Amino acid sequence: MGSAFSVAMVVASDLTNQLLKRYIKTGCLSQTTQDKPLARILREKQKAFSGGNQTISLPVQVAFMSDVSGFFAGYSEDDALVFTQGQNALRAEYNWFEHHAGLEITWSELKKDGISIVDSGAEREQPDAAGVRITTGVLKNRIEDFGESWARAFQLTMWLNGTQDAKAVPGLTSLLTDTSTTGTTGGLSRATYPAWRHRTLIGANKITASPTDQTLSKALRSEVRQLRRYGGKPDTILCGSSFYDALESEVTEKGVYTQEGFVNEGKTDMGVAQIRMRGVGKFEYDPTLDDLGLGKRAYFIDGRRVKLMPMSNEDNKVVHPERPYNAAVYFQSMTWTGALTVNQLNANGIYEVA
Repeated sequence: MGSAFSVAMVVASDLTNQLLKRYIKTGCLSQTTQDKPLARILREKQKAFSGGNQTISLPVQVAFMSDVSGFFAGYSEDDALVFTQGQNALRAEYNWFEHHAGLEITWSELKKDGISIVDSGAEREQPDAAGVRITTGVLKNRIEDFGESWARAFQLTMWLNGTQDAKAVPGLTSLLTDTSTTGTTGGLSRATYPAWRHRTLIGANKITASPTDQTLSKALRSEVRQLRRYGGKPDTILCGSSFYDALESEVTEKGVYTQEGFVNEGKTDMGVAQIRMRGVGKFEYDPTLDDLGLGKRAYFIDGRRVKLMPMSNEDNKVVHPERPYNAAVYFQSMTWTGALTVNQLNANGIYEVA
C-alpha cells in the first residue's frame, strides 16, 4: 500500500505512555482554552517531599519568650530573677491526598487513525511513526482533551477548599479562609495564635474603589506594609475581573494613558500597561475566580510560604491499568499525590472591592 495507507503496529502501553508524556508532562498544559495562573505559579515553585509519613509536617514559630511578662526586667541587689522556658516551636501538619484521572479509548477508534494495537506480550513492529500518528484526528483529539481536562481539574482543585470531596486535596481557600481569626490551619488554632493569621479586607470590611480618592490603591499599599512586617515577601497577586476593573479605573484616572506611536502612525494608544505594584509584582487576572463567584477579590501570596508539595516520584505519574480480557479497549491513567501547605500565614492576604 501507499504511504497514505500505512499502518503503525504499536504496543498500546508504549503508545499511550509516549503520548501522555508528550502532552501532559512537557508543556501541553500551557496550551489551554483559559489561563490557569494559580496552577502554573504553584507548579513553578513546588517542592517535593519524600513519602513514609501520613502527613507533611512543617516547623513554625508563632510565639517567643519575650511575649512572657517579666522576660526582660530590671533588677537590683538580691531581687528574684525570672527564668523563662522557651517551648514555642510548633508543627503545622497537612495530610497528603491522591488524585487520579483515567483515559479510555477503543481499539476501533485507534484503527480509524491508522494505528493497529497489539498486546504487549506479542511480537510487534514499532516504527517511528508511533510518535507522528498523533497528528491525525481521533487520538490527537482524545489526548488533547485529556490534557486540557487534567489542567482544568487541577486548577479548580487548587482554588477549592476541599469540601467538594473529602478525598480531594484542599486548595488555597482552605489555607486563606474568609475568617482569619477562628478555625485552624495545619492543625494550629488561629484564635490561639494571633500571629498565625492571614490578612483580610473582605465582606463588611471590603474596599470601596474611588478613581478620585484612590482608596483601593492606598489600602493595598498600606496592606503590603503589613504583609512585609514580619518578613513576608508577597510575590504573586491573583485577582478576578471585577477587582482588576476597579483597580484599573483608579490607575487610569491619574493619567497613565500614553500616545506611543502617535507621531509615526497618527494613532493614540488607548491601552493600559499591565498594572504592577512595587515590591510585589504584577496583578494577574485568574478567570477561575470569576467562575467561583469571587471576581471582586484579589489574593496576595508569598510563594516562599504557600507551597505545593507533591510526593517524590508521584507527581503526574503515568500508570498502566490492565485491559479487561473481554473488551478491545485500552486504559491509561495519571495520578498525583501531594498537598498544598503554608508555613507563614501573615505574609498572605485576601482583599475585596465593593
